[in-house]
Amino acid sequence: MKITFFTIYLLCISGIAISQEINELSNMPGKWIYTNNNQSNEWYGERYYKMNAVELQKYHSTTEKLVNYLHQQPVAQHPIGVILNVQSRASYIHYDHELLSATNERVKAEVFIPFCHYFKSDGKIDYSCMEVSYVRVRTNDATAAFESAMNPDIIKDKKVMKQYNDIFILPKKLLDLGDGVFLYDFYYENRIIVKSNDRPLWLPITNYEYASRILAYEKAQLNEGDGLPQMVIDALKSEIADIPPEIMNMPAYINGNQQRPLTGICTIEEDSTNALYQMNPAYFDSALPRTSVQLITITIVGHADDPEYGGIGDHRIWEFISGMKGSDFKKLLDIN
Repeated sequence: MKITFFTIYLLCISGIAISQEINELSNMPGKWIYTNNNQSNEWYGERYYKMNAVELQKYHSTTEKLVNYLHQQPVAQHPIGVILNVQSRASYIHYDHELLSATNERVKAEVFIPFCHYFKSDGKIDYSCMEVSYVRVRTNDATAAFESAMNPDIIKDKKVMKQYNDIFILPKKLLDLGDGVFLYDFYYENRIIVKSNDRPLWLPITNYEYASRILAYEKAQLNEGDGLPQMVIDALKSEIADIPPEIMNMPAYINGNQQRPLTGICTIEEDSTNALYQMNPAYFDSALPRTSVQLITITIVGHADDPEYGGIGDHRIWEFISGMKGSDFKKLLDIN
């Protein structure tokens, strides 16, 4: 009886799937839809930054310039097969609002653009924005300019966790947009980084800094009742203590050394492919107003580096970003 019922169930599901066949309409004329969510009562509202009138004016001007520039792109002017459902809003740590009450918190604007695709189902034309490829443009968000190489567990000591998490390997360059602006290949995403020409955004980390951070992190985990056992931490400390000072002061590479299996520290002669970096703590000019745009990151989910990958949304995103110029992006910064 169970087999008979299951067979009938499958036939019914198959019949429904056939009757509701969905076809992507890749040649359907699209459109640009813009919604300003900055004053929304939702989590991304601008009110959390507690800006004064001058700061608000500058913030709104920044948002307007970003949206206008993105709208100028040919794909945005004449979209085909997609609707660009554009939303501007503030970007902030929604679960830690008290951080945003500080007067020196850099204001982060965001323009979010899901590339919604048209489809035809049961003779009706509609579009979907669910689980589609998107472009996310943010200002002043250093967390979007790197991707941690360490994959940490959450611990209570936020300072130790941040120092550990902030270690990364430089992403590979995929596309040169000119004027020092590149499309980079991150692990799950592609990102365009628009930064100052005058100050480095990424700095090498030394073996000493790297070893100190991993040891502090493992100790914190142990103190919180998790992580490696004490005997392994003792072995880690012993391995670090045996590394000569001249190597500890060198830039960190971690592709492995048989003598250092716990840290993975090696010299550039042994392997020069996996250098470790950290964000430059002095990159942002603290003398500038907190609304000044000093960094722009453009995140593209998926495989934007492959114009043949995915569906219509992925293809339009590739067209969208590949025609952009680094010099135009640089004009959106408030620094050189």
